[in-house]
Amino acid sequence: MAAHAKLLLYIVVVDESGASSFRYTRSLLHSTLQLMGCKPRHAFEISRRVFDVVRGDPAEMEMESQGKSGGVQRYELPDAATSPRQFQFELYKRRTTVLIPRDLFLHLVCQALALYKYLAPNQRNHLTLACRIRERKESVTVLLCGTSGCGKSTLSTLLGSRLGITTVVSTDSIRHMMRSFVDDKENPLLWASTYHAGECLDPVAVSKAKARRKAKKRSGVSTNSGMDYEGSGDKVEGKPIGKKQMAIEGYKAQSEMVINSLDRLITAWEDRKESVVVEGVHLSLNFVVRATENHNTVLFPLYTYFPSIFLALSNYVENALLSVSFPVKVEL
Repeated sequence: MAAHAKLLLYIVVVDESGASSFRYTRSLLHSTLQLMGCKPRHAFEISRRVFDVVRGDPAEMEMESQGKSGGVQRYELPDAATSPRQFQFELYKRRTTVLIPRDLFLHLVCQALALYKYLAPNQRNHLTLACRIRERKESVTVLLCGTSGCGKSTLSTLLGSRLGITTVVSTDSIRHMMRSFVDDKENPLLWASTYHAGECLDPVAVSKAKARRKAKKRSGVSTNSGMDYEGSGDKVEGKPIGKKQMAIEGYKAQSEMVINSLDRLITAWEDRKESVVVEGVHLSLNFVVRATENHNTVLFPLYTYFPSIFLALSNYVENALLSVSFPVKVEL
């Protein structure tokens, strides 16, 4: 029998097996709907409506639960004897919490979405995926690339806030973390500024390494992704190269060091089912391609270059990201 709760703060969504459950607040459901693609104001209204329906007339809820596996239930007090303080806490949970089957929960949310014209052929699947990400049963990794000063940090913060992703990481932070394990004399390349890293390399060694890579490429031998500047014993003629090319080679060498650590971090985030936004100048195109092949959580690599079109780009990126992950059709 459905339960009527005057004060409803938590909806505990219970899976069909009953083995797992997840507690939603209005703000958490709000962020889940934003992750799905709803506008913030619509997500606020839809989450409020869902909580109002669950808190509303018991007879109406019984009609909604027809054909669904179970209905709304009140939180049950534990049978075991507890301390007075623990009993008060359990009584508070009973007054503010209801349990609802996942099938009925998805049905109520989809009904509210339809009222605000959020329609899509696979609407329920999109909502289920958004819930799995919010419940940390799945995760996503967003890569944001671009040159310095183009707005990566601002855009990553906006995306994290918009999608409800609390972990926003810069590749500069990863580089600073790596510096804790080695001093500037042991690895001057790691301690150098990104655009002056070429000054830490030997121009002759760089030239010879480039010649070796070109020779291997002509012979059809696959080259290593790392920067081989120390030589492999091959007799290859090389000559010093210009400052611009040295700056590029220094950037590539430093980026390779940083993204090797980032690759391990992405693997750890995947294991913990933690969603994250990563931004930085060290995210090269080669790494982005490799990451999308090796990690199925990397949904959409993003690039920004021109600060003058930042606002237009931020709206475009947000819509593009959501259309790739959760294609919700909006008809207003």
